[in-house]
Amino acid sequence: MTSTIETLKQNKQALVDELIKAGAKFKGNSCNCPYHNDKKPSAGIFQNNKGQWRFKCHGCGVSGSVLDIKARNEGKPVSEILKGVRNNSGVKQSKPVTKIFKTIDELKAVCPGNVEAVYKYKNPKTQTPDMIVIRCQTESGKTFRQCRPCSGGFEMKAPEKPWPIYNRGLIAEAKTVVVVEGEKCAHALHQYGIIATTSPAGAGKAEYADWQLLAGKKIIIWPDNDKKGFTHSKDVEDILLKLGCKVYMVNPANLDLQAKEDAYDFIAQFKTLGYSNEEIKVETQKALNSAEPIRTSGGLLKLIEDTESGLRESISLQFTKLSKLSQPLLPGTLLLLCGTPGSGKSFFVMQLLLYWLRTNVKFACYMLEEDKEYHLHRALAMLESNAQIFDPDWLKANASQVKEAYRRQADTLDKFGACLWSEPEQQLNYVDLANWAEDRAKEGCRVIAIDPVTAAEQNKEPWVADTKFLMKLKKIGTDYGVSIVIVTHPKKGKTAPGMDDLAGGAAFQRFAQCIYWLEFHKEPKEVNIKTDMGTIEMEVNRTIHICKSRNGRGHGFALGFNFSGDSLLFREKGIIVK
Repeated sequence: MTSTIETLKQNKQALVDELIKAGAKFKGNSCNCPYHNDKKPSAGIFQNNKGQWRFKCHGCGVSGSVLDIKARNEGKPVSEILKGVRNNSGVKQSKPVTKIFKTIDELKAVCPGNVEAVYKYKNPKTQTPDMIVIRCQTESGKTFRQCRPCSGGFEMKAPEKPWPIYNRGLIAEAKTVVVVEGEKCAHALHQYGIIATTSPAGAGKAEYADWQLLAGKKIIIWPDNDKKGFTHSKDVEDILLKLGCKVYMVNPANLDLQAKEDAYDFIAQFKTLGYSNEEIKVETQKALNSAEPIRTSGGLLKLIEDTESGLRESISLQFTKLSKLSQPLLPGTLLLLCGTPGSGKSFFVMQLLLYWLRTNVKFACYMLEEDKEYHLHRALAMLESNAQIFDPDWLKANASQVKEAYRRQADTLDKFGACLWSEPEQQLNYVDLANWAEDRAKEGCRVIAIDPVTAAEQNKEPWVADTKFLMKLKKIGTDYGVSIVIVTHPKKGKTAPGMDDLAGGAAFQRFAQCIYWLEFHKEPKEVNIKTDMGTIEMEVNRTIHICKSRNGRGHGFALGFNFSGDSLLFREKGIIVK
């Protein structure tokens, strides 16, 4: 009985069918939410660490498994849906039946839309296809169907991995091969005597293909002119460099190509202009000759150039000395902020968020404790530098004054609220948070924050889950050039600053480029602060210890701060002289 329910929760198509029934339209795993007026899709499905498929809307907050969605659709309690499953009546599960197609024509007949092309991945030894890809054009755009040979004909399933690469018969003897994205591009180049190949299934699937046939050859990669194309070309590049290939890269941006255009479009534009086949061949060869060599150290040169041009620049924390010493928010970095309860971590992060709002830095923050109104209330108090606004008794006695403050700050609070997510009634897990972070990165956020990560649902094997979560966040940071800020707590009973005492596994201290420990002083502490005028003795009630600073020289430094209970704001005093 339990296994039936669990199997249903792991059935992706069952969840998709229920959402489509409610009005959702899918693009990959993303979709519009059918439960609110979702003009810009803000929902999607994901698989959690238990293998279950779940729906989540970041707009209205609706979430759950196929059982929850079915219950919502039918206006029934989940218990009634569960009863139906147990009685094999509520949600029916169909056993998959593999259909055998005797011919390729039969395969084409069941494909959606118009079949534009059939691509056969022929085995050069047997001259029979190991894989067939059918390209279809539908009302919603192009789509592909992968097929494989079987006893009695073909199945509409991809073959076992690794998948073959295209055009193996010609590339086996070639010294130079062009790698493109898609069979259509490969065929376009073949017309002009240029040997080309591609991996099946397009961008993001390079690792599933067997590239061994290209080992040691000269390879020219011609990517599609968009972010997905460049990311895919980087995946191919990494694979081919490990195979001992001499790799070169065509930059489509230098070929007068528009966004998303490729080698096929490059050739098509010359056909439109009336160029002869010989002239097109010359122009295409010029494009290939423009390819720059890819070096294993080339990433360093790009880093240098991006830093020179300002593309690689650290986001300021508002606190000048802390930012300069640690450079915590360079693109692709992870900043960890730790401190005991009551030290003011959330106020510190809130102050950073409000500063980025003022300075037009696009950010997103998931507040895992309390609801959005709670955090907006706190933000209003900070914007007005008046902690009493957050006191319910004072607010009640001074409601007109608080309303006037709200009217002054309403536009700012509206903008701020659009950058906040909260889920006080449901505990999210690492998979949820990583998916959310990637969605925000795709939307162009420069900084992504999670406060506090310790409120996430804990895994039975936290040492494994922590590592996977941090590695996923680092990949998001690297792929999209974003900085990620994570708020955490010390281990139970630990109050002294130290990386070994962070809550969670060793992955947090290992993968973060920068770690701050915010220390609270019950009584103001007399310290010596370094200034341009020399060392000055002053009182501080907070100390930020830079426990790790991979991008700056601040490792081991401590800076004095004062947190005001009246304004709820931090003020940086300077470097503490030990």
